[in-house]
Amino acid sequence: MLSGKSFMITGATGRLGCETAARLEQLGANVIPVALKGYPPKPKRVRWTARSKPVNIMDGKGLKDIKPPDYVINLHWLVDRELSFTDQLQYELDSGVSRISYFWDWLKELSCYRFVNISSTKVFSHLNLNPISAETDPRPISPYGLAKLTAERFFDAYFYRSNFPVIQLRLCSVASYGEHPTHIMSQLFCSAFKKKAIKVNSSHTMNILYIDDAVDLIINAALHADKSIYILATPPIAVYEIARRFEEISGKKLNAELVDLDPKQTNPVFQSDIELFSASWIRKTDLDSMIDKIIDLNLFHSKVSGDLEAKFHFKQNDQLPYH
Repeated sequence: MLSGKSFMITGATGRLGCETAARLEQLGANVIPVALKGYPPKPKRVRWTARSKPVNIMDGKGLKDIKPPDYVINLHWLVDRELSFTDQLQYELDSGVSRISYFWDWLKELSCYRFVNISSTKVFSHLNLNPISAETDPRPISPYGLAKLTAERFFDAYFYRSNFPVIQLRLCSVASYGEHPTHIMSQLFCSAFKKKAIKVNSSHTMNILYIDDAVDLIINAALHADKSIYILATPPIAVYEIARRFEEISGKKLNAELVDLDPKQTNPVFQSDIELFSASWIRKTDLDSMIDKIIDLNLFHSKVSGDLEAKFHFKQNDQLPYH
């Protein structure tokens, strides 16, 4: 399907990067997976399964022998939520933009089809009035949202006269095995299988994509996007409903307390652009299937690593994971 097309992926050793590289190769593309300064040379929480190996580029000299790609998907982003608000904002902008200026300088001179920057719906907040569309003026309140919005505007300005369009994809939360331990599915898994005490926000809704679906949408946007900003968000699901379904599907009792953590916060309603990138090859995973896959993958890897004494129930008809 993508034979003859080449894709460069920055942040390739992150979970989205690993999955995107593997999926692109599965679809027949040539992949240049790149880990820029600050990124680990190898994935930390998932396995690398693509044939092409990550290329570690620490400065401009490392770009000398890189063949210019047809498409660039920018997943490079580092977060440290242990820092204060101001320090976190500075850290994200330093690591995500300024410290790798050599890469933007190199990219600026290329002639590729599209530069796709993976942003976030966190550029919006409860300060925005519903419904929220790609044309809505963002009003972030978190350092992450502020930094992502600043990066968007940096790319728009810096590549303004370049030979390629800049596409901003504002993704909702992406669920997967190997996600950060603070993310919802990891929290629910630890509560169900390790009896970790958690709090479930009874007043909050989530827009959540499974990683397979997110990767396919990103790839299709790189191929066909014709405007500068898109929102890729699934319909909202109440967090307590996600927790309820996790409990039922796992057959385990959650060690969870229902709490209204944000009584004055309005849940966002997004006008999503997902349907613009629908195609026969795009994977679609509903909530129950998402939960089932994440449980199986966590149990599978826990059994392999010996970290969890639990009965392995990975379904024989399922495709082996390439995490």
